[in-house]
Amino acid sequence: MDIEPIFSYDKEADVLYISFFPGEKATTAVELTDNILLRMNRAEGRAIGLTLMDFSVLVEITNLGPRSFPLTGLNDLEPEWQDMVIDVITSPPVNKILKVSVYTQALNNTVPIAHVEKPSRANFVYNAA
Repeated sequence: MDIEPIFSYDKEADVLYISFFPGEKATTAVELTDNILLRMNRAEGRAIGLTLMDFSVLVEITNLGPRSFPLTGLNDLEPEWQDMVIDVITSPPVNKILKVSVYTQALNNTVPIAHVEKPSRANFVYNAA
């Protein structure tokens, strides 16, 4: 069953809340960057939602393309937990919003990076401040 995510944007705070399973509470959260929080059901290894802080900055397009951010929060996770989170963020429904790739600093040193795909404003529910 494919559930449409709910996008709730707080314009004053510039935060976009995305719920992949509306009404379901997350059991854990992973801070992927200072501005991207993944909410999950850890026991089932699936995403419940994303919180995108400073949303307008995250979706900003530069003259070279979309702005990308290193997923530094992955470094703080245990290896098996890190593998699960990588599986979650590179699979639907998260990979429709968060586009993950890798930057290679050297042959043996890669850094996971991501950019945020800007959802259609037609899907947004705006919250009054």
